[in-house]
Amino acid sequence: MLSRENVMREALSELEAQRAANMREESARRETAQGKSPAIAALLARRQSLLFSGMREAFASPAKAKEISSSMQREMEQLNASLRRELKACGLPEDYLQPVYRCPLCRDTGYVGEPVHEPCVCLKRAVLNKLYENEGLQGLRQQNFAAFDESVFPDVPIEGRKNTQRGYMRRIRDLCEQYADAFEPGSGKGMLLYGASGLGKTFLMNCIAQRVLERGYSVVVISAYKLTEVLRRYQFSGEGAEQVQDLLGCDLLAIDDLGSEPMLRGVTVGGIYHVVSERHNAGRSLVVTTNCSVQQLYEKYEDRIAARLCDQGRMRIIEFSGVDVRRFVGTRA
Repeated sequence: MLSRENVMREALSELEAQRAANMREESARRETAQGKSPAIAALLARRQSLLFSGMREAFASPAKAKEISSSMQREMEQLNASLRRELKACGLPEDYLQPVYRCPLCRDTGYVGEPVHEPCVCLKRAVLNKLYENEGLQGLRQQNFAAFDESVFPDVPIEGRKNTQRGYMRRIRDLCEQYADAFEPGSGKGMLLYGASGLGKTFLMNCIAQRVLERGYSVVVISAYKLTEVLRRYQFSGEGAEQVQDLLGCDLLAIDDLGSEPMLRGVTVGGIYHVVSERHNAGRSLVVTTNCSVQQLYEKYEDRIAARLCDQGRMRIIEFSGVDVRRFVGTRA
């Protein structure tokens, strides 16, 4: 697990390296163009001289700065037109000597906007791509609300309910998307998704995580089994301190399949309580999936854990019902 801040620094460092590569490419292009035509070399030298002389004159005569700037701009346009003609005559593209960059919006700086700088879409995408490579987040590219396919659920009434499973899951999907779109760090609002296996709990948890991540917030997705392993290593050897800090400090922590983890004496219950309690007290959000019912959570864990997970003032509790969708899909094939 990597924090969003570390990923951002890594992405910005790569952009800095890209700008250096851009400058090398621009320099190589100038040398190529000048080698093909002495006229191009003379025009480039004249353009640079014009820029420096215009700046000196403007500083020396501030009252005439606007007039000097207009005159310099007209001459610069004439020089650039001549350069384009010479480049074309030499078999080179007319824009061959234009600045080199991959992103036309930020010119590989990573930021746009004046006077307030905001991250460019290219920087946001680079950060997201790196985050998607992190442990626990790899599946979020495919598991998102756009990929939700309600047709995998049978369009027949759920036993003991009026709703069909398909209609019921459509409603749950909408509730999960509303939560993700309204997510605010520090609100402490979360979701508990419970029910039998094969009903779509993990998929919708990942949909929530993906949407919250796309909105720019820090997210950690981890299985209850992996969570126990991380906490066990940290408790007995001190390893993984940064991972534990991410678990406690991220904007949204998504724990999958709570109840499937090994019950290690002095580790499991105490460790889960520490994570849940610290996040609860700090107002940091949790999304949890489990095969356990609310009653079973109280039976399996201490009241102080179950009470926080089932606190309806903070957690939206949603029961998943119906038949195992994997069996239904198999019958359709």
